[in-house]
Amino acid sequence: MESILFILQALVGLCLGWRLVEWHPFLRWGFLGLVVLSLTAAWQWRHIWVKDELSQRAFHQTLPKEGDQAAYVSSATCQSCHPSQHHSWHASHHRTMTQFVSQDAVLARFEKVSLNYLGRPIELSWEGDSLWATMDEPEWLFNTPEAELAESQKPPLTQRYQLGLMTGAHHMQVFWIPSGQGNAQRIFPFCFLTEDQRWVPFKDTFLRDPSMSHYDQSWNANCINCHVTQGRPMPTSPTATQTAVAELGIACEACHGPAAQHVSSNHSPMRRYEQHGLEKPDPTIVNPAHLDHERSSMVCGQCHGIHWISDSRDYYFNGFRYRPGGRLDRNKKPIRATRLKELPEVLQAVKQQPRFLADRFWPDGMVRVSGREFTGMVESPCYEKGSLSCLSCHQMHHSQPGTEAMEAWRDDQLKPEMEGSEACLQCHESIAADIPAHTHHSLESSGSDCYNCHMPHTTYGLMKAIRSHQIDVPSMEQSLKTGRPNACNLCHLDQTLSWTASHLEDWYGQAKPDLPHDDDPVAASLHWLLKGDAGIRALTAWHYGWEPAKQASGRGWQVPLLAGLLEDPYSAVRYITQRSLKSYEGLQDLACDFTGDSESFSEAAQWVRQEWEQTLTATPGPSDPQKVLFRTSTEWDAEKVKEWQSLRSNRSMDLQE
Repeated sequence: MESILFILQALVGLCLGWRLVEWHPFLRWGFLGLVVLSLTAAWQWRHIWVKDELSQRAFHQTLPKEGDQAAYVSSATCQSCHPSQHHSWHASHHRTMTQFVSQDAVLARFEKVSLNYLGRPIELSWEGDSLWATMDEPEWLFNTPEAELAESQKPPLTQRYQLGLMTGAHHMQVFWIPSGQGNAQRIFPFCFLTEDQRWVPFKDTFLRDPSMSHYDQSWNANCINCHVTQGRPMPTSPTATQTAVAELGIACEACHGPAAQHVSSNHSPMRRYEQHGLEKPDPTIVNPAHLDHERSSMVCGQCHGIHWISDSRDYYFNGFRYRPGGRLDRNKKPIRATRLKELPEVLQAVKQQPRFLADRFWPDGMVRVSGREFTGMVESPCYEKGSLSCLSCHQMHHSQPGTEAMEAWRDDQLKPEMEGSEACLQCHESIAADIPAHTHHSLESSGSDCYNCHMPHTTYGLMKAIRSHQIDVPSMEQSLKTGRPNACNLCHLDQTLSWTASHLEDWYGQAKPDLPHDDDPVAASLHWLLKGDAGIRALTAWHYGWEPAKQASGRGWQVPLLAGLLEDPYSAVRYITQRSLKSYEGLQDLACDFTGDSESFSEAAQWVRQEWEQTLTATPGPSDPQKVLFRTSTEWDAEKVKEWQSLRSNRSMDLQE
């Protein structure tokens, strides 16, 4: 097209020149000179434009191919008939699970930013709508031991890479580098935390053993499983792929199934009119709300669950065989750690990967990592014996697009009034008649919120504690067997296991189990905070900043104990600790880079304790100082705390959220 325009411009110029032969020679030659200059500029512009266009086309060949799936029509097609539903979906975080990079999509605001990854400089900069990274070759960077990077004499900033793909937008945005192997994508070393508005090393955003090597990931082998609509990895070699997806992000057809037949059938106005008059669902499309509770939950469970790929070759070339409305049991099978004997092939495979269960489940089979809500819910009596589904509490579309209410809905996509106990009381009507009689807490207390007792924050993910989706009852026996913090002591941070066991026995008839001697005189939360593994330390540190726990336990005494976790070896624990400390009066200005060095961590912990001694000791101290390792109501037992920290569980953890 550009060549045709150039030729036309040249012909017009020559024709005009021919018509102006009677002009004064000065004017004629001046005009012809102007034509030549214009043609030269046009030719140069065309050359640059074509070069850029070819470059961008070549770059897009390095990204996953979108829209190459039979029977899928894309969310844009759905919009014409379902504008309201499309609007609320478009505003949701499901849509932004994977996107192509653009100025509008990237939440970080910058023209150029300089970063440092273990001593190696990295620069990010925009050129128009293209994002470029100047850095070392990823192959060298991720294959060089971390300890050697800072000492390397290799010249820095030697390569430039255009970043074209990114994942997430709710809590963080992760970026990917084209590997040069087909359209395989390799992790960019930094991600952007949306709440903190800062860049941090990607490896520091997971609860992962710091002694492990770089967190090098492939988008095509990992994120494609859940962050796109119907993805196919399609490897062409051990390192190269020609990955194709129906649509980036979690789009309409991820939940409603492929819609080509639905669109084709409803081209007829007569059929649409007839369909509106029918009381039964349209058979050409799936509406999860019209499915039974098992199949509707499987729609969510295809992503929000822990699975085993039973036929890798089939998956690599055809993607997952599951389609909404069907059963989630083909080449992507849910794993229930409580029922592994029912899946012999999975049990055998798990035995060959000894960390698989421990990095995802508590010892009794309860899920301990985020994003796996389906796997937790299916273990709940309300699901197994009742009709509980994901849609009992959540809704995927908001009825008031563009309102403040919809903005609040985006966070967890809960139905109206499902933020509180109504979610449970809609079924448990007998308890609703007299809530305090069941909870033994006042109606206004957080202890009368069903969620806090039956869905406590014992799941870890996204650098915080998250509610378990396995609906359960507080059990001292389970807490002792699994090491999992119980709901009572996560709120009553200043009470012992013995205190909780006595109340559970008095109120609910639970037999009081034998308790370890050293657990009796000291609050359970201190054991978890100082002696627990990294996962338990993270959960406990989060609860030390949780407002309901501070209301139940008093506030202020937690600070000197919590300060020690600013020096924790796990970066995620340090991050959570810093956030919790900032929730206390006088510590809002705490400056501690959780990705920094040990000296800065120690200085921050010392500053926190000094601030506490000067300003926070005026607040009421613990009701029973000895229970929380205090000598008096204003003096904490530093020696005892140090002794307990020396007993910390250092077992390696790599929680697979």
